[in-house]
Amino acid sequence: MDQLDVQTKIGLVVVSASSVSELRYPKAAPPGVAFLTSRMMLAPGESIEALREMESNASRAVGELASAQVDSVAYCCTVSGALRGMEGDRQFCQELESEWDTPITSTMLAVAEALQHLSLKKIVVTTPYPDSHHVAERAYLKEAGIEALTMQGMGFETADGFASVSPQEIFDFAMNAWKDHSNEADGLFISCMNHDGMAAAQALEDEIGKPVVTSHTATLWRVLSQAGETKPLLGYGRLLAETRPDLRRK
Repeated sequence: MDQLDVQTKIGLVVVSASSVSELRYPKAAPPGVAFLTSRMMLAPGESIEALREMESNASRAVGELASAQVDSVAYCCTVSGALRGMEGDRQFCQELESEWDTPITSTMLAVAEALQHLSLKKIVVTTPYPDSHHVAERAYLKEAGIEALTMQGMGFETADGFASVSPQEIFDFAMNAWKDHSNEADGLFISCMNHDGMAAAQALEDEIGKPVVTSHTATLWRVLSQAGETKPLLGYGRLLAETRPDLRRK
């Protein structure tokens, strides 16, 4: 009989209109790792105010996943984490962990920790966003001791727009942003959990010779560690190609 071979269950809390994480992660994950998803409704228009309102669903979404006995949870929204600031974001995750007794990382917290882990202090950042979305993200990075030398966005304002960009277009846009800062930048960060930068990460690293972190690679790196999944994942950049620490709670 065809038995399900699942050793580890990862919970994903995603924005209602998002689609990339649930499609990309199963392609990248180690054998035996499965992904379960809970969604938070984001009102049409997808403004920063709507993002704040969306988060009234956070506890409900995490609780649904905890009830399925997932091993860890990834809160998959870059901008909402940025709006909280680094310490506020850490507290947000800690409160949800305490409420549901499940390890949790937010995307933005995972990004900051990944950049620190790789000793990237000066970075180039590309996003699918309008410039208005960059203010909080730049401040969060600064709080983490990381300088965004430039933040260049594609100007999309909706989830459909973020997800519509092909990996080749992401590669080309990132290379264009990188060229003016290649001598001083320690690495590149591609932001957004509904933007398939993960598919372009390895090719970009091969081209620029420095680490490339994306919202997806950082989040996966952290949430797998929290679930005790430590084996390297090749093909998505240096961050995931390393053996990860086992961060399961003792």
